[in-house]
Amino acid sequence: MFETIMKEYNQNKKGLDKQDELLRRQIGMLAEPMTKKVLHGLNANIAILHQNEQIIEKETKQLLKETAQLQKESQQWQILYNNLNETLKKVGDIVNFAQIIENELQELCES
Repeated sequence: MFETIMKEYNQNKKGLDKQDELLRRQIGMLAEPMTKKVLHGLNANIAILHQNEQIIEKETKQLLKETAQLQKESQQWQILYNNLNETLKKVGDIVNFAQIIENELQELCES
């Protein structure tokens, strides 16, 4: 009796194992197209992200170059401004000196 129960159990187990394997295969076959679509969508999004990253990196490098150029030009303008300012001060000093000499000469001529 025990042997018959064991045989039935083993037969049922084999049948269930076959059903499990069949169901696994069916699930795999059914899931494969969906998995491919999901992966295709993800890959497409990743490709877009990669392209965007490359564009951002390129624009960042260009912006850094332009910023450095702007800084260099700003420094040159500042140097020119300082030189012009010093020159104007000197011209102002010369004009002031000339007026003082002119006033002193007029005083000498009048006396």
